[in-house]
Amino acid sequence: MPATVQNVSGDSDKHSSDTTAVQFYNDHVFSAGGDGKVKVWTKDLRLVKELTPHEAYIYAMVIDSKGQLYTSSCDGTIKCLTSPLTSDDCKELLKCKDEIECLFVDPKDNLYSGDDKGIITMWIDQRIKYKFNVVEQVRSMAIQKNIIYSIRDNDLTVTEIIEGSASGRFMTKASIPGRCPVRLCGGCTEDGVYQNVAILTRDGLGITMIRNSKQEQYPVTWTKENAHNMIINAMAAKDEYLYTAGYGGIIKQWSELDAKQPKLTGEVVVGSNGICINAVAMGADKTHLYAGCSDGTLQLVAFD
Repeated sequence: MPATVQNVSGDSDKHSSDTTAVQFYNDHVFSAGGDGKVKVWTKDLRLVKELTPHEAYIYAMVIDSKGQLYTSSCDGTIKCLTSPLTSDDCKELLKCKDEIECLFVDPKDNLYSGDDKGIITMWIDQRIKYKFNVVEQVRSMAIQKNIIYSIRDNDLTVTEIIEGSASGRFMTKASIPGRCPVRLCGGCTEDGVYQNVAILTRDGLGITMIRNSKQEQYPVTWTKENAHNMIINAMAAKDEYLYTAGYGGIIKQWSELDAKQPKLTGEVVVGSNGICINAVAMGADKTHLYAGCSDGTLQLVAFD
């Protein structure tokens, strides 16, 4: 499937440091950067507004179904932009000495944060509900019902929250070699259970696909070694497609995720060879992708 770069953010509008996180919501694109800013764009990458929730590098950004946008930074804070399309209001949820490196919002709009000490915090209505110690630094995570998938550079840890537990008891169900990021992918049932979980191989060059089945103890269904020539930094998934991107500015589209090996169905080079893609997000459909790059730009790629 041929792919093209359709739009690039203007030089005068881009982040002054890395673009570190990207989200798409309500026909708008949100980018966060190493400059501590959040920028709001139209879907064709015209700048709408700029917000400054942090004075330091933004690690992660997520948005819930109500349009509330959460950011975390190396300044040890979690901020909430309550209505970034219409207001500059910014609420501080947490200030601590730890580095909160990833965030996740589940289908019920519960927020989860993961830090460099291995603590995952569950937030309900913007208040801390539970804390889980998964021992290792949490650089990426995904949550599905009562299952937490967390990862850094060595292993994916699958943690089950014991349902009905008032104190937030949990059990480790599996540990699978690999490195961040982690993404739920493939088909999804009506009650929100994805068929697969994708992570990277430990060298960061390949992809490992895991069947999302507690009964089968989360078996690895295939590993695609050397999917990229340079380290992969970002993944996005929707239905039958998985996208991978990273150093060298290359984005690849994969399909047939349930086969013995995935099929490479498209790829594109974004910008010059020196560009690194830090984050990707799906656009209005599963063939449009927004890429946040190390030169501060945001780029729209279409797979036709």
